[in-house]
Amino acid sequence: MASGQTEGKRNANMDVLRMISMLMVTMLHALTKSDLLPFMGNEVSANGWIAWVLEVFSVPAVNIFMLISGYFLISSSFKTGRLVEIALQALFYSAGSFTLFLLLGKAAPVSIGSYDFFQYFLPIHMETYWFISAYVIVYLLLPLIANGVHAMTKKQLEGVILWLLVYECVIKSFLPVRLSMDTRGYSFLWYLTLFLVGARIRLYGFKIVKTARRGWFLYIVSTFLILAEIFMISQIQVRTGRLKEMTTVSLEYNHILVFLSAIGIFAAFLHAKPPGESKSPKQRPGRLVCMLSPYCLGVYLLQENLMMRYLWQDWFGLREAMEQPIPVFLFRVLGAVAVMFVLGICVDMLRSVLFRVIANLVVRKDKEKCRT
Repeated sequence: MASGQTEGKRNANMDVLRMISMLMVTMLHALTKSDLLPFMGNEVSANGWIAWVLEVFSVPAVNIFMLISGYFLISSSFKTGRLVEIALQALFYSAGSFTLFLLLGKAAPVSIGSYDFFQYFLPIHMETYWFISAYVIVYLLLPLIANGVHAMTKKQLEGVILWLLVYECVIKSFLPVRLSMDTRGYSFLWYLTLFLVGARIRLYGFKIVKTARRGWFLYIVSTFLILAEIFMISQIQVRTGRLKEMTTVSLEYNHILVFLSAIGIFAAFLHAKPPGESKSPKQRPGRLVCMLSPYCLGVYLLQENLMMRYLWQDWFGLREAMEQPIPVFLFRVLGAVAVMFVLGICVDMLRSVLFRVIANLVVRKDKEKCRT
């Protein structure tokens, strides 16, 4: 199984995929939270079609992150330090953004109730960042999950994955109604399902989609089928008045097509040649990718904190972009995604430096106490 080049202990191919996935996440937040996706039952402009294509090509992003988690964590051990770090990182962005906006006079203290306060200062328990909350639960259960997976035979593991996919993914994807227990992929159970899929790939390889070309084919075909399903259901709704709640069901993380598109692009990078092979390590693009990849989570935490979740789109005039000429529309959308990605990386690098300084001060004080 080709798993890509490793820079130190990092897998360069997976780090590239992690960064691309975060760009996709930013694209999703740019489009959906600026109301740039027109209803396909009506006449759709050129900008509208471009927005939908960008949306469907980006929608597997979150599933990709979950697959990557399973792929790497299944061979890792639980570390209390990692759990504390992820909790403090989420707190840094949620409480930090609130404090900053308060100091700048952009948030009124009198309008902040106790519920709002806990959303800022208990982000994991309040599911301020749903992805982080799900990740923390999976990580807390990592010893149980990892030991269970390693104790299973390949057939047993595949059986568990199959039934989880049927329960969470397959049934909802083919029924014309909403299931009461369908969380649309925003849940620990869906994270666990994809975690196990990533673990299975790590332990037993990827023989079904065994080349990068097949992976790209699966990703592209699944993506256009998502677009086709949205268009078809929209047309049915216009003509019959039915299926109103099902219009965008194929964009949900636990839809079969979104799952397959994530599997496709994951396989494409898993089997791809390592980026920038060179005799000199200093000249390898993979070295830069591996250096920046650990800060990708900060991009999500910055743009999705409660103070900025629906604000940063206005910085780039995205809500008015649909009426602009195609080049202007593309420049605004792609420019907003690029700027927010770079800004998120830079902020998280600063956050990392701050955490390191604080950690060093704590360690130094502990050493001084021991000497006395």
